[in-house]
Amino acid sequence: MTSRSVPEYRVTLPKELVADLARQAAGLPEWRLGNDGELSPETVARYHGVLAGLPRLAEFTTTCHQLLGAPDGEGFAVFELAALLDAADSEEAGLRAVTALLSLIATPRRAFDHWPLWKPLGTNLANTPMHIDAVNPKLPPDYIAQLCVRPDPRGQGHSVVSQVRRAVDRLGYADAELLTHPRYVDGSFFELTGVGDERQPFPILDGLPPSEGFVRFTAKMLADTDPADPYIKAARALERELITGKRRFLLGRGDLLIANQHLCCHGREALGGGQEDVPEDERRLLLQVFLRGQARHTATPEVMA
Repeated sequence: MTSRSVPEYRVTLPKELVADLARQAAGLPEWRLGNDGELSPETVARYHGVLAGLPRLAEFTTTCHQLLGAPDGEGFAVFELAALLDAADSEEAGLRAVTALLSLIATPRRAFDHWPLWKPLGTNLANTPMHIDAVNPKLPPDYIAQLCVRPDPRGQGHSVVSQVRRAVDRLGYADAELLTHPRYVDGSFFELTGVGDERQPFPILDGLPPSEGFVRFTAKMLADTDPADPYIKAARALERELITGKRRFLLGRGDLLIANQHLCCHGREALGGGQEDVPEDERRLLLQVFLRGQARHTATPEVMA
């Protein structure tokens, strides 16, 4: 959808599509959530009705599915939407337009009951290691989307994404086999809706095909563990492969990162120093939303004890 020489995962919307989206943004309804935390079917239907017939919209959805869904692809994309945010009448209208676009890919939702649909991500200085979000319920979100409202004024906080299925393929048999055992634990489980029951402990490799299963990895679960434990050593081996295969990039204003959690882990490097000198309303701000695909995961295979 772009003729510029840019990385293949970066996509710029055609100008005519941006102009029409901006004009329609004011007429998009505010979102309503159902009891399961998903954008209500009525809201989705109204979004699709407003967007129907916009020029080159089918090209947008085709590009999304090609970049996000191909099993041998990277599993993520960055859409450059600054022009859309600038053209919209207000920040709220711009965010509704982004939400409407996402609803063409999958259904926007929240996972944690106390979160808004779009959750502001923190601005702590530390890096966020490789992970998938909501790693320990039966049904983690199918996609995560992060919209950069303000980049780090210190020029840091690079996003990182790694194709986790390729990382698994590079592991030795012994390590990969250990990852199929339900020996891993991460955090507590409460106030979650629409993600199924808790799996605790859980295997990192669930035995399902990529279209259905997840590689349930988060580097946080390796903190304060015994480095000599063979299960921890196997997880560390996977972490090393994720780091080896990572893609690293900065998100600019209006950049929308979408990652398929069936195929990717993601994280973020540390923000630049001197954040205490940056006014709060000028610090980096990302908004995150989860997405649920049309297919629901209804079965979980038996795992080794």
